[in-house]
Amino acid sequence: MKSGQSLNLLPGWVFCLAILCSLPVQALEPDEEEAGGWQQNYIEKPDNWQELDASLPPYPEEKNLLNLKIGTDGMQFAVNLDKPSLVRGEDGVVRYTVVLIPPSGVWNVSNEGLRCGEKVYRRYAYGMDGRWQPMENSPWREVRGSGANRYRGILYHDYFCNPMKPDQTPQEMIDSFSENWHEM
Repeated sequence: MKSGQSLNLLPGWVFCLAILCSLPVQALEPDEEEAGGWQQNYIEKPDNWQELDASLPPYPEEKNLLNLKIGTDGMQFAVNLDKPSLVRGEDGVVRYTVVLIPPSGVWNVSNEGLRCGEKVYRRYAYGMDGRWQPMENSPWREVRGSGANRYRGILYHDYFCNPMKPDQTPQEMIDSFSENWHEM
């Protein structure tokens, strides 16, 4: 074979090598039975979770607010939970209404949900003039615990989605606030 002919074969070999490298890794792994069944326990299963429909709660009243004494990283907001709005849905979402009140006294009202285990939240509605303004198809977002949003991280980790108390009732969640206060 002449040296010119071997150079002409090089693109064909590169193509075959690329095909072999692109084969799924699963094809090269042993069957679950051959591996002793260990893969069944550790392979991630697809998420078949489905959020259930939930109606908005009644608009919050001042008499039902619980001041959470959660700081907002230097921002001057009092963080309040509307106690009657707190529910744990059959879908695992903890739904609640929060009322942030700055020194001006204007209520910033939001009905939200935390998806325990996923560390995400979603806003269902904003409150304005004593009425709900629904947010249709709002996205799930990552819980971040800084600034004015610090309260979500604390609610998630310490109260609503505590892995040490996964089956708390809403009343048990409310009672836990007196056990573990966060200073401003």
